[in-house]
Amino acid sequence: MALWSWWLSSFALAAVPIAHWLFLNRAVAVSGRYSALIDRIRFGAPRDGSGEMDQAALLEALRAQTAADFGDDAIEETEPSGESVDETIVRSPQGSIAHLLFLAGLALGGAASAMLAGSFSLRGGLNGDVFASVVGQLGIPAPVLLLFGGLCVGFGTRMAAGCTSGHGLCGVSQFQTGSLVATAAFFGAGVGTSFALGALQ
Repeated sequence: MALWSWWLSSFALAAVPIAHWLFLNRAVAVSGRYSALIDRIRFGAPRDGSGEMDQAALLEALRAQTAADFGDDAIEETEPSGESVDETIVRSPQGSIAHLLFLAGLALGGAASAMLAGSFSLRGGLNGDVFASVVGQLGIPAPVLLLFGGLCVGFGTRMAAGCTSGHGLCGVSQFQTGSLVATAAFFGAGVGTSFALGALQ
C-alpha cells in the first residue's frame, strides 16, 4: 500500500481538529476524554449534566468554591463590569457515551488502517526489531513494559494538562506558550528515546 505524500498527510491531519471543532465546538482532547471517564468512575457523574452555564451561575459557583476553599473573607464584593462574556466557552461536560464513542473510533480507525495495509494482527508487543531486541536484553515481558510505558505517558499527560492532540494539534496551532513547551518536550523525549533504543540495540 502506497504511503501518502507529506503534504497530503499534513492537510489530512490538520482537518481532524478543524472538523472536530466545527461539528462539536470543542477542541480535540484524547487524554482529556480518558481523564473524564476515570474521574467519573472515581467521583461519579458531574452534577450539571446538560446545558450551558450562564454568567450569573458561573459567578455564583466561583464564589461558592472560593468561600469553601479560602473562607468568606477571600470573596471581594464588586459590581460586574458590564463587559459581555462569551457564554459558549463555559459548557457542561460531554456524557460518558460521547467519550466512549470517540475512543472506540480511534481504535476502529487504527484497526481499519492496519487492515487496509495488510498488517493487522493482535500481539502483546510492538512490531519492531529494536523493541524486540530491547525486550530481550531487559528480560521483561513486552506487555509489562508497554503497560509501564502507558502509565508513564498517562502521568505525563496529566501533569502537562494535555497530550499530543490537545497540545500538539490544537494548542500549537493557537500559539499557546504552554502547548509549545509541552509539544517540544513530547517530541524531544521521543527523539531522545529513539536514540537511546538505537544505542541499546
